[in-house]
Amino acid sequence: MQSIEVKSDFIYYYGNPAGYIENDKAVIDPMFKSDELTEWFKRNKGIGIDWRDSVFDRLSSGKMDTKTGDMKQSGECRIWQLKPTADPLIKYIGYDELLRVQGCPPDPVDYQMALCFQPDTDSLDGICAKFDEHPHPDLVGGKVNLSDIIEIRGENGSEYHYADRVGFVEVEFAYRQEQAEGQPQTAAKHEM
Repeated sequence: MQSIEVKSDFIYYYGNPAGYIENDKAVIDPMFKSDELTEWFKRNKGIGIDWRDSVFDRLSSGKMDTKTGDMKQSGECRIWQLKPTADPLIKYIGYDELLRVQGCPPDPVDYQMALCFQPDTDSLDGICAKFDEHPHPDLVGGKVNLSDIIEIRGENGSEYHYADRVGFVEVEFAYRQEQAEGQPQTAAKHEM
């Protein structure tokens, strides 16, 4: 086995799907970042590398068709933010502090959907980074904040992640339509 192979514009590093060729650039997951790859692409292909998060995850999980190069659509993503009427003591606090103050995990009654969109990554950090670079008018402060909840909807249901001081905490959050009755739906579906 060769250490680096390119087959049908897909890059394999020691047999692992590491990236692909796109617009005369090698798009490779940074987990494979090495002088060996950088030098190999300069020497053999004459192109640079675009280190892009979650490439390995999409390739190895089947979210990118390695025969056609087409990206399979990620699940829908929703950002839930605290309602203006929520108790101020639970706003912008870490998950452990929320448990101390409220005595329970986040309550869907305190939240409203702020944004619904089709992400181009399944990485929570990648989703947040997008809003750091390009603030969105439908999000308080234009970005994902401490105490917000990111919902990733897929074929097998939804996963909910509380934005903590460092990273995210997966939480139970089952928001039900009957909770929303009488509540204004402010979020519109957006393209990202």
